[in-house]
Amino acid sequence: MKERYPTYYEKFKCIADKCEDTCCAGWEIDIDDDSYAGYMKIGGELGDRLRSCIKTNDEEGYAGHGFILTGGMRCPFLDKDNLCELYRELGESSLCEVCANTPRNFLEYGGVREISLSASCPEAARLIYGSPEPMAFTEHESDETSQFDADDIDDEMLARFLVRQRAISINILQDRDRTLTERADRFLDHAREVQDALNKWETNEKQSEHDSSAQMFDITDMYSDRMTDTGFNQTPAAGTGTVTDENEFYRGFLTRMELYSGLASIGQAWADRITLMYESFVKEPANGKADYIRAVRGLTDYMDGEGRLYEYEHLMVYYAFLLLNRSIDDYDYLTKARLVVMSYEMNRDMDAAIWFKNGCFLKKDREENARIYAREVEHAEENLADLYEELLFS
Repeated sequence: MKERYPTYYEKFKCIADKCEDTCCAGWEIDIDDDSYAGYMKIGGELGDRLRSCIKTNDEEGYAGHGFILTGGMRCPFLDKDNLCELYRELGESSLCEVCANTPRNFLEYGGVREISLSASCPEAARLIYGSPEPMAFTEHESDETSQFDADDIDDEMLARFLVRQRAISINILQDRDRTLTERADRFLDHAREVQDALNKWETNEKQSEHDSSAQMFDITDMYSDRMTDTGFNQTPAAGTGTVTDENEFYRGFLTRMELYSGLASIGQAWADRITLMYESFVKEPANGKADYIRAVRGLTDYMDGEGRLYEYEHLMVYYAFLLLNRSIDDYDYLTKARLVVMSYEMNRDMDAAIWFKNGCFLKKDREENARIYAREVEHAEENLADLYEELLFS
């Protein structure tokens, strides 16, 4: 089967105890059935301890297993140096599926397995934001066999269609002759056309299956030309700067604050960021709207002066690759595209609060905010479902 991933993935290697964070704390750790069966057979003191640290999760009739976490929501086999005792004693093959895969995300469809690195990992975040060059992707043949049914023509055509449209979407986001705001608008316009095509496909509003497939490939020709990689303009901080635009710009921030404040908090770092934004731009006697607009403009000028506006391009491309083609299962491309843009806006809001507090915004701040946001959104199915529902119906 084919594997497709961002090119920087080839450089990734876990830095273990040298990492400023750990994948083994802060959330539940599920144990897959094969690993559980293997753990039950391990002998000696380690086997006894291992079994004493496993709990059974019975949700909706399905009995799964997970580790009983210690203080600070740490894995019981994470030592004081943030190294895994199971890995040290039994080797890499002893890791359960979630531990072996993290921080990787996988999506398989159309005879392809797509792999991405989650920005929740500090080392992955450094790779994602490390280069000013447009994010590139690699595809190669692997030795593994795909579970994809090559005889299902409809699924094959849908997969090919989504791959093409996502490539167009990423080209739009990487069009450096346009501002970030213009790119986001064009990106969403294209997503609406893709969604229209998917809706027609799903509801069989066509003359025949073959004709509908051809029509899907013919849409959005206006976006299909290769986008230029030259030039890079500064994104406007608040529309044209008029009072009406500034009011709308600030209302957008307040809407995001209300939505994201209602999510389940994955760790204290997320709660601290929400509090910082609230105290900086909402809480009295803060100047609210004026301070928020000044902070976003100041951040934008600062990032432009540092030659780092490309980081927001990378952020949107990162989420476009991660999210868009998951519509293979639910035909909901547009909602995922909206989350791509809102993720950019929310990260920018978090960044603006840091700039407002410190008067600068370092590369490590961008990586840390990306890590905090990824933990909150990518690793909490409940939160992701809540965001999708809000974006779908409001």
